[in-house]
Order: sequence, then structure tokens, then C-alpha cells
Amino acid sequence: MNLSAISISPSQSWDGNDGPWSSFTLGIGTPSQFIRVFVSTTCPQPWAVLPQGCTPDDPSNCASTRGGLFYANKSTTWQSQGLYELDQELNLGYTGNGNFGFDTIALGYPGSGAYVIENQILAGIAAKDFYIATWGIAPRPTNLTTIDASDSHQSLMSTLKQNKQIPSLSYGYTAGAPYQLKKVFGSLTLGGYDASRFTPSNVSFGFAGDNSRDLVVGLQSIIMSSPKFNGNLLPNAILSFIDATVSHMWLPLEACQLFESAFGIEWDPLSDLYLVNDTLHKSLIAENASLTFKLGTDTTSTQTTEITLPYASFDLEVTTTYPNVTNDTSYFPLRRAANDTQYTLGRVFLQEAYLIADYERLNFSVHQCVFSESSQQDLRSIPSLNSTNGTNLILPQELHPRTSSKLSHGVIAAIVVSIAVVISILLYGIIIGCRRRRRPRTPSPNAPEELQNGDDSPRVEIEGEAKPKLELHGQSQPPSELQGKIKARPELEGVVAAHEMIAEPTTWHELP
Repeated sequence: MNLSAISISPSQSWDGNDGPWSSFTLGIGTPSQFIRVFVSTTCPQPWAVLPQGCTPDDPSNCASTRGGLFYANKSTTWQSQGLYELDQELNLGYTGNGNFGFDTIALGYPGSGAYVIENQILAGIAAKDFYIATWGIAPRPTNLTTIDASDSHQSLMSTLKQNKQIPSLSYGYTAGAPYQLKKVFGSLTLGGYDASRFTPSNVSFGFAGDNSRDLVVGLQSIIMSSPKFNGNLLPNAILSFIDATVSHMWLPLEACQLFESAFGIEWDPLSDLYLVNDTLHKSLIAENASLTFKLGTDTTSTQTTEITLPYASFDLEVTTTYPNVTNDTSYFPLRRAANDTQYTLGRVFLQEAYLIADYERLNFSVHQCVFSESSQQDLRSIPSLNSTNGTNLILPQELHPRTSSKLSHGVIAAIVVSIAVVISILLYGIIIGCRRRRRPRTPSPNAPEELQNGDDSPRVEIEGEAKPKLELHGQSQPPSELQGKIKARPELEGVVAAHEMIAEPTTWHELP
């Protein structure tokens, strides 16, 4: 049976307190309670904002601005498992805890052809570091208490594949661009990609060894082009993580200082953001600079691809619901990284970049988005690594233009005849040699049997560690640069889930 990739319809809304960003819709519970979520390429399970995420001190429209709330007590299929740490983005200073449990999840609104998955693990959150809930599409299991396989709960992506609803553990995603055409929404394809959304690149990246930062590229340069300045804003090449979970991009301080000089932006230590006043905002819009990110398979590789972002992609607004921001204002989505574990290209980068990730072959690719009012959706499926039926299925690498051309039938025939003649001559020589020599000859070191490949079976799952239970709310201060050491995420198979915690019982605190 040929399985096809599925496209997830966007919510048709622009959300977030530091965007706007294109969101998607999930229905949680029985009956379904619909919420808007952002795609997370690092998290293995969906999250939903709980009522505790909106307090009396929040604006009256808190529930709406947070994408809607999930009332677990109104779902007849909710099975609570307790409070555990949200073990995501800890290296960036994001904190919080979640009420983990199992429930029914619908991928989209009723009537949209949404798939319904029963008894799927998810987390209810309140902490505002993740202001909008997320839909984790990383196909890694969640372990709440131990690293034992009996406590491993498979991801939504793995469930879809197991149910034969998608062909493979792969996806294609771009964040959407409100400044392009008539506001272009995000695009999410599971089990493949939408070929109409990008110009193919011929560079394939292998997953990094650290499963908490697997989508790593060698960021070799960031070239600014504008009427006032043309030059590289990245003093030294770095390894950077592509992560749709977060909005901003984290770069070394030296690079941030070059951005400050080139754009005239100033860092606000209270909010940890580059706030932009009205005068500077008008000037930057008029200047309309662009930034071209050169990505390599490592920091020195000649295998590179380039993604260009117009200034409009950086022209964002932060609201007073963001920590330590007192007025709604424009800002530039650049953050100062404390160390190399924080180097990140977030959702802002994915407005103009299309990401294809294959968790069975452990590779991914990044392509320049295209925006055309006349384009039609073109879904391409990525077959499972173990699939024996590849009919009409196109792998990402098959998108890439080839420099070699096909040989004609005549040339092929000539080659075959030539090879046959050479083999005949060699066989004749061997026979004559064997008759003349008394000692047998040793086998050729180039014998075909020696041309064996090693084991290249896919590593789809990785081990993590169990995490301790904590309270639902994390620290309320803005996500700032933090510790350089990353905790192992609960992801891939047989591991401790990425936002989950300890094996031993601890006191559970009431939700605020």
C-alpha cells in the first residue's frame, strides 16, 4: 500500500507576543477543545495552555492571546500522570513545568479531514516562557520516570506512522511570512514535504550527535546588503542549531555588536531584547536591507547553501505580555548568546527557509522559500527506510539538480561491449597463466566480496535521562542566556522524555 504525506492546514491566525507568527490547530480531549499552537522541531509531544496560565493580573483577553486554554477536567478521556519539568530550551534560559497525561488529539478543526489520535501523551502548561502552546513533531518517545522501555510513550509522529497514516518519520516545514504577498501562512507536511514552497538546494546535512541539538548547520557568514553597508556580520563561522520552538536567533556577542553598528539597534538589558523606537523603525524600513545566511555541512565545508531574508522578516513587534516589556514596540529578533550551546536560528529564520527533516535516514536539508500567488500545493512523500515500494515517492536528495547527464543507449551499448571484450581477454590470460605456473595465485585484493558496506541502519531513537517532578509554573523572568550545559532530552527511543522528570515520587504542588 502506498502511503502519502499529509498536509496540516494552518489555523489562519497570526499569534504570539513577539511576532506575529503563523499557528496551527489541535483539538485536545473528548469532546475536543481547540487550541492554536506553534510547531516545535525539538519537542516530542504537544503542549496545551491550562487555565492556570492566565491569572487575575493578566489582560482580560489572556486566553485568546495564548491560543486558547485546555480544561483537563472537561475531557472525559484525560488521564493525568503528574507534574514534570518541561525539559526544553533550558540552555536558552526557558523554564517551566507541565501536567503530563494522556488524551485524544485531533490534528486540525472538524471538517478539515483531521486525523484523530487516541491515548496520546501531552503536557498542560502555565509558564509564560512558552506563551503559545507548541506541537512537538520530533519523533522521539517520552519517558516520564525511568529510562525503562516500559515507561516509554511514543510520539504523535510515531503513532501516525504506526497507524499507517504517514509513510515515514519525516516532515517539511516553513513558518510562514506575514510580509509576503497577501500574508503567507506556515506550511507543515508530515511524512514528506510540499515542493511548491521552495527552490531545491543540493546540500544534505547529517544529524548532529547531540539529540537535543540535532539540526545543526555550519553558519559560515551573514552578509548584509543595503544602500549604506555591505559586509559580513559574522566574524567567525559557528555551528548553529535550527529550532522552530523559539522565535529569535542567538549569535555570539561579537556578531551582535556588528549588527548593532550596521542597523543602529541598541540592546535593552531589562527585556534582553533589541527594542526599536519609531524613528529608527522608519529608517530601517526605508533602508530595506537584506541578510544572506551561508550554511555549510560544517564551518569550513564547500558544500553550502544560502538563505536570504529581507528586512521585513526582522520587523517584528513585542507586546506587554512579554516579560519586562512596558509598551508594545518594534524590536529586532536578535539575542546575545552566552556560549556556543546557545547558537540558534529560530522561527524568524524559518520564515524564508523551508526545512525537510528525515528521522529515519538522520539527515535534513534547508531550502530558500518561494512565494507565488499562482503556486499549487505539490506534496511529495518520503518513503520509510524499510519501504520496498517507492513508486511515486521522491526523496529530498532527488530534488537536487544533478550536474551529470544521462548516457545515450548507444554509448551504454558500446561500454557494455567493451567491458565484455576486456573481461574475455583477462580470462584468457588467467587460464594461460595457470597452465604455465605450478603454484596457485592468491586472490586479488580487489575481489568483489571485499566490497562490503558497514551497518548503516538508522538510529531513530536516543537515550535520555529521567527528570524530577516540579511545580507547574517556571520562573517568570524573561528567557535570558544561561548555562552552557544542555540536559539530555527525552527523546528518541528508549530514552527519557524531553520534558519529563524523575523516577522517584516527589511532592506535587497545586497549580496556581
